[in-house]
Amino acid sequence: MGQLIGTLQEPNYSRLLPPELWLHCLSFLVVEDLYTLSSTCRSFRFICKDLLFKHITTTIPYKRTVRHIFQPRQEDVARIARARRLLRRLHALQSDSDAREVLGLVETWNIKTFGSPALLEETEIMQSYSKICFPFVQPSISIFLILPLCKNLRVLSISDIHMEEERWSALVKLPQLECLNMERCNLSSTDKAMKLKVVSITYETHRGPPLVPPPTTQLISSLFNLRHLERLTLLDLNFSDSFLLGLIQVGQFENLKHLSVVVPETHMDTLFDFLSRTPSLASLTISNFSTMAKPSKPILQSVVSNLVAYDGFPTLIPILFPGRPVSTICLRMNHRTDPQASLGDPFGVYNNNIVCKALDACSASTRLVHDLMLSPFHPTPDSIQDIVRIHPDLRHLRLDILRTPNINMGVDVEEPMSLIMDMLADNVEVRDSDNFSLHSLFLISGFLNWIANGHLPLPAKLETLHLHYYQKAVTVCGDAAKQRPLVPKISAAYPALYEIEMGTTRWWREGDCWSHEVFTRIQL
Repeated sequence: MGQLIGTLQEPNYSRLLPPELWLHCLSFLVVEDLYTLSSTCRSFRFICKDLLFKHITTTIPYKRTVRHIFQPRQEDVARIARARRLLRRLHALQSDSDAREVLGLVETWNIKTFGSPALLEETEIMQSYSKICFPFVQPSISIFLILPLCKNLRVLSISDIHMEEERWSALVKLPQLECLNMERCNLSSTDKAMKLKVVSITYETHRGPPLVPPPTTQLISSLFNLRHLERLTLLDLNFSDSFLLGLIQVGQFENLKHLSVVVPETHMDTLFDFLSRTPSLASLTISNFSTMAKPSKPILQSVVSNLVAYDGFPTLIPILFPGRPVSTICLRMNHRTDPQASLGDPFGVYNNNIVCKALDACSASTRLVHDLMLSPFHPTPDSIQDIVRIHPDLRHLRLDILRTPNINMGVDVEEPMSLIMDMLADNVEVRDSDNFSLHSLFLISGFLNWIANGHLPLPAKLETLHLHYYQKAVTVCGDAAKQRPLVPKISAAYPALYEIEMGTTRWWREGDCWSHEVFTRIQL
């Protein structure tokens, strides 16, 4: 009878695999699918719990949302309702003892906002109204009250929040916190020392004067720990110079390995003064918002002696490369060849002679260059041959192709050239033909045809080739039928090549078999 009842019962599929294997399989699901699966039975709810609460994102309203109450619009009514539900959930987490187990699972918390920063203080907004009427004003405070309960929180990302002393105090209480990402946050001074390994500060320039004063030395010494800091991103267009000057005063960062920074016009010397205090620095990125300038004084060879990766303008190559083992390079080649041309004008901003000179200067590295990215890149037979000639041992190559037939020649057309090139890049059909002049090099499909038929060389040891369009968020190259006959030809000529990526399409080789996949926007 027991066997009969057992056969009539539904099988427990969650027991077919061990929990750790289920966790690996379910880690590929999006949050919505995980939530649906966790609702099917207790076993899957228990398995999905770790994944559901391991990485969470919270969107909170800004105080300016309150003003929409007096002139409510349809979308604001729904937004305010969501904000009220958020606040109730946050208060429940504070008062529920069982919630501590859930908060202990959180490892990554992303706190985002919607709405614009308001100059009004909460006390001013709430002057004539009770908190019961406007509960959605308080979620940003509630989140920082429950943050200390996240004992395993390692990565915290926040945006559009004024970091006051109380909120700094909440971060200090997180024993496992290693990474702090702050975007458009106003930073007040604090004396709460933290042991962060990764710090990222991003702030676009203010339309008016900054809302807070420049960072103090006390704030900088508290936020950037001399012994623990390993990765630093400073893309604050208002106070980047103040941060660099403060970091110099703090001391020597022995363990800093990765630096990404925007350098104001008159602070290139300040940057190199700071680099002299980073003996372990391995990767340096100069933001494209920086000034293309050189330091005014000679730089010692001992500065950044361990540098192996550089991403920035070619003006610093003669300074950074000689005597250093740089092998990974990303060159931002948006130099103006015409002083009258604007930065938004594609004509007159590029010159292949500059590319050749920059690539030749890269050979001054003490290590062979294996990874190279050029952005933008004007594809011509001469420019490709320069890459092969100067860097024959290249392993990985990425080119952000300019979608223009000739960047140094003006074209009289009514439509903007970038729009015309976008239309061509997305719609033109390139057919196999012996007349290769029909295959436009400024199109990825034409570029691939030239390579497949031996009219463009590649480095003999190249392993990966990535092709994208310059300044285009998504490069759509999804016609696998046209790509399929070209990929084996390229593979036969370059046997080390095992991956070709063309925007949204990726081909890869396993043994002698080539496969392909098309990325979705979520994957990109």
